[in-house]
Amino acid sequence: MNTDDKFLRETYKLEQTVIKAFSDKVARQKQLEWWINREDELKAWVDIIEKAASGYTNHIALIIGSYGRGKTLSLFKIVDEAEKHDKIYPIFLTFKGEEKSKPGIDFILRVFKNINFDKLGESKTNEELKTAIERIPNSLEEAKNILYRIYFGKTSPNHTLLFSDRVQAKSEISKLALYYLRGEIKPNASQMKNLGIIRKLDSIDIVKEYLAAILCFLKNLGYNSLLLAIDEFEHLFSLVTKSQQSIYIALLRSLYDLPVGIEIEQENIAKMFFFIAMSEEGWAGMQEMEKRESKIGGPTVPLRERIDSKIILGTFNKDQTRELIEKRLRYNRTKEVFEDDLLIPFTEDFVDFIYEETSGVPRYITVRCGKVLDAGRAERVPKLDSKFAKRVLEESGFFQK
Repeated sequence: MNTDDKFLRETYKLEQTVIKAFSDKVARQKQLEWWINREDELKAWVDIIEKAASGYTNHIALIIGSYGRGKTLSLFKIVDEAEKHDKIYPIFLTFKGEEKSKPGIDFILRVFKNINFDKLGESKTNEELKTAIERIPNSLEEAKNILYRIYFGKTSPNHTLLFSDRVQAKSEISKLALYYLRGEIKPNASQMKNLGIIRKLDSIDIVKEYLAAILCFLKNLGYNSLLLAIDEFEHLFSLVTKSQQSIYIALLRSLYDLPVGIEIEQENIAKMFFFIAMSEEGWAGMQEMEKRESKIGGPTVPLRERIDSKIILGTFNKDQTRELIEKRLRYNRTKEVFEDDLLIPFTEDFVDFIYEETSGVPRYITVRCGKVLDAGRAERVPKLDSKFAKRVLEESGFFQK
């Protein structure tokens, strides 16, 4: 156990299974301290989130922006807003660093890995969890068996236990079931028998059945929607050949159409809301795929027809730039906190210079302000102005005469 895990376990009494989720949430909250309001974009996202809370239909929203525009932070904000609704279960997914695996299956397994089953069940009694699982259609029996074992292991669910008691009652088979669902183990014949399954998670159709069962489970627990905030989506394309890239496009289309093809009624599952962030290059790549498929057919056009909204993240205006400059000049990198006062005051022509130099790109603003701030503190300048900033950035190679 590393030092951070030990701290979280001792301070917050967290079990190992929830430490990663807790750590990720704390990290997101710290990043959100950098949020600069994008009123128009946020209003559009909140409207979509309100639809997710009602659970009326599935939805795909794209967030497109070049490097440094704030796509990841925007997804963090979306998750933060979604967490205000008790009818939505939101998760943040990033595919950066995803290793090569079976195309399509890797996407759904990443969803499973980011569902905190302990948190889902912490306020529920055994009887409530048992009922939520039993109400899943018998056509999805294998997935029901896995969920049953995740929560109950080999113990009987016929008596009511507190959440803390249920955690202690879990057996090794609970862990086995969870690791299997996440695709982290390949069970042998004996383990598959103990898990109550016949098939392995080796095809998209089988994994989709498990996803449908989990959506039904969520619905039975009172959630109307599963919200997926997806970062670095186009990174998946780098893991496969061009001919295989369409697998992910076809998968998104089929997930949007759930539960088509699975024996479960539309009203009995939680809906899926996708917020997908991608670069402008990634969007251009999808359009190129569409051109390639124009003569031979393919999934890209049907997916595009299912995209309900698309927002292009623009650069900051001068007021937003000033707000971000103030944040950066209050951030004490040594203490990793925002101070109440500016570490060094700045002039209005400093704002003009940074705005012109960065064209309002958020990442460029924070990096350049950081360089100027460090130099200003080292040289003990009373104020940051355009002249000083220009000299520092020239010396750092950030500014060309």
